[in-house]
Amino acid sequence: MDPTSKPLPSLRTMQSAYLKRRKKYDDVFFVGVKSTGIFNRVTCPVRKPAKKNMVFFSSVKEALDYGYRPCKICRPMVVPGETPREIGALLSEIDSNPYLRVRDVQLHERGIHPAKLRRWFKKHFGITFRDYLKYSRINHRFGNILHSERIKIHKAYHVRPPAKIAAEPDGEYAEEEKPAIPVAVTRIHTPIGPLLAGATDEGICLLEFTDRRKLETQIRILGKRMNAEFYPGKNPWFDVLARQLRQYFSGERKDFDIPLVTPGTPFQQKVWESIKRVPYGKITTYKRQSLELGNPKAVRAIGHANGDNRIAILIPCHRVLGNNGELVGYGGGLWRKKFLLELEDPSQTKLFENEVSGRP
Repeated sequence: MDPTSKPLPSLRTMQSAYLKRRKKYDDVFFVGVKSTGIFNRVTCPVRKPAKKNMVFFSSVKEALDYGYRPCKICRPMVVPGETPREIGALLSEIDSNPYLRVRDVQLHERGIHPAKLRRWFKKHFGITFRDYLKYSRINHRFGNILHSERIKIHKAYHVRPPAKIAAEPDGEYAEEEKPAIPVAVTRIHTPIGPLLAGATDEGICLLEFTDRRKLETQIRILGKRMNAEFYPGKNPWFDVLARQLRQYFSGERKDFDIPLVTPGTPFQQKVWESIKRVPYGKITTYKRQSLELGNPKAVRAIGHANGDNRIAILIPCHRVLGNNGELVGYGGGLWRKKFLLELEDPSQTKLFENEVSGRP
């Protein structure tokens, strides 16, 4: 379970409170509606869905993590009595335009200080305003993955289709444009939050936590390197992946045997292969990797290559520590890195207990 989550009331209590719009439960939990991809407050006046279509979250961030979008009627992003007028107006604009790009200078023009806005979002939702803009872009389309709506995911991530090949002077193309490779995309739930997974016929090419800040960048790079077109859908590898992840988190699996698709530079490929050789329950450091690869001066470059890994857990970059053995450099958050290391070797609990608070 994501340590940022709070304990929820019983399922029966939440269902009853939502159906009866009991005000005392407002902000105690939020309700996602599977059939629409929207999450709302307990007291939302909209027509209530069937119980089978309800899913419950302890926080706004959790609902956003799972791809749900805030209701435009009850506006769960607006904190009653605590949302300044100018922030409320900005949220309304984002509701109308999920792809809105807001720079600091534009915030100042609205009478909003960027640092104050960031603190306000962190206080009430546990995310920054920039995080929320990212969620807004992603979940406008990402939520639809839940409902199998066939959309072009590259629109949500601003991944542009490959440019046409320049024409020769005689008007003919130098070569035929290569067809885009279809990449199916879905979400897979884990005890430490949802993962966005992508797969081709050859194997898994993407596995990232949905709240990772570099997620959009990773999608863009992957789309460019693979000439990929992303779409929500099914792929036989998703069932295998979900099963093996369940086994891993329950302590029943130490190694994964799913084929991976990892386009990258030759140096990145060497680093990722080095990571895969680190056994379950063991750790290494960037320095050891550099020595193993025969390039002791490449510590920083190896750190960057680790950060560019687009397949979490299966390429276990969580097993790589700083040169002094400290927890550093994990795109999914240090609390997740700590969780995974302790899952694989419980004796490491005391080693890292003072290094991370357990919250992202």
